[in-house]
Amino acid sequence: MKHNQDVEINDLRVMALVMPTPAQATTLEKQAELAINAKRLVFSGQAPSHEPVCFFAAKGTVRSRMPLLVLLWLSAATWVLAATVDIPPWFPKAPLPPPPQGEVIRVATVAELLAAVDGIGPGGTILLADGHYKLARAIVLLRKRDLTIRGAAADPTKVTLSGKGWDSKATGDDILHIGNCDGITIADLTFADCRSYGIKVEAENAPKSIHIYNCRFRDIGVRAIKGSAGQDPNTRAVKGSVRYCVFENTRVPPADWLFGGDYISAIDMMALEDWTISDNIFRNIKGRNGGARAAIFIWVRSRHIVVERNLIIDCDRGVAYGNPGQSTANRPGERLAYVTDGVIRNNFIAGGPDCGIELWHADRIKVFNNTIWRPERNWKRGIRIGTGTAHTEIVNNLVHGEIQFDRGKAQLRNNLTGRLEGYFVAPASGNLALTAAASGAIDHGVSLPEVTDDIRGRPRAGGRPDLGAWEFEAEIDKWRPEHGL
Repeated sequence: MKHNQDVEINDLRVMALVMPTPAQATTLEKQAELAINAKRLVFSGQAPSHEPVCFFAAKGTVRSRMPLLVLLWLSAATWVLAATVDIPPWFPKAPLPPPPQGEVIRVATVAELLAAVDGIGPGGTILLADGHYKLARAIVLLRKRDLTIRGAAADPTKVTLSGKGWDSKATGDDILHIGNCDGITIADLTFADCRSYGIKVEAENAPKSIHIYNCRFRDIGVRAIKGSAGQDPNTRAVKGSVRYCVFENTRVPPADWLFGGDYISAIDMMALEDWTISDNIFRNIKGRNGGARAAIFIWVRSRHIVVERNLIIDCDRGVAYGNPGQSTANRPGERLAYVTDGVIRNNFIAGGPDCGIELWHADRIKVFNNTIWRPERNWKRGIRIGTGTAHTEIVNNLVHGEIQFDRGKAQLRNNLTGRLEGYFVAPASGNLALTAAASGAIDHGVSLPEVTDDIRGRPRAGGRPDLGAWEFEAEIDKWRPEHGL
């Protein structure tokens, strides 16, 4: 079949299928390889020569066709439906990791993985073979130094770690805990289908240099990445990053979960110092009633945090530094200072019922060159400046919506708000690239030393940058609606 560029490649999904016969499984494997190759060509800007179509049979009858569907066949008795999440061709891509140094342990089963974690020494690397690792208990890293755990193929779609399941109601159904460690890299893995936490970073145990890289998180019940904290004000998780990751839920919590089904987030971390969260995609992080925590939620004695070049689509909230309430990690009578000396820049935030960017008990924050598209619900909450926020600058932001003060203080300069119809290529789907009609944004920014590039990593125009996260380039900007998101 001729390739159709308008076909949308579906996001990562898990759904019930009839068990195929061995012959059908072989056919599906071939179709999966074709689909993977087609997707790679699309990402590189090339056009595949055909469109793979997978046929699923139930009781001998063809029931459905799904274009560009990727099936990872695990065994004659098990299967997992997988496809790469739609990533725009322009979005920054994870550079390949360097070859492992020091001790290398290759694993292919859960038992081998757990044994490797227990036995590996400083400077080692654990390489996971392609497959599905279903864990009965969390992997716990204690007193580890300079350890890397990653997929051997450097492709997160090929290695999945899962817990007991979203619906398991299992207490403490986590996948990975990182305690008092120094120099941990987790890369090229998918974390999926657990009730509580995908990765837990225990700031109360003072971990250092924790890096989460090119991972995927799908259907994690409470927090894809949780950063816990104790009450010691001098103990933090110091120096870390979350980069080139994809977070997506295909489900919404039921009403009997905490806060009526709204206790869910992608990244919720406390007591961080010198962390960067960049070049990630967040999609459909939602609570049952539209009140989920932000896709990126940082609070409780955090400082020197940079959130940049993230794409956030249809999440209840986008980015939150702090919130109006308190945590059990706050000491009685403690002055709330949730984030100090932070930067939020060059992010796309589209949709969601609550808020684009919100600041609560945040001090010395720089909110620069973000593009936000608010739907009609809570349209005014493009950027919300809440109680306890002070010494904060809001500059060069482009907001289809408004900037709302809610008992906080900030200096606003050179922002454009309101109904910005025609400014963006396809805002309903999260494509907030500027069109040529965005006359109020193009060349209307002020130059900021903290903002030298845009969401793609392209350099900003010298003295007259654009407002928002996208720098429009009339001659070479090839972004078109048909590329989709």
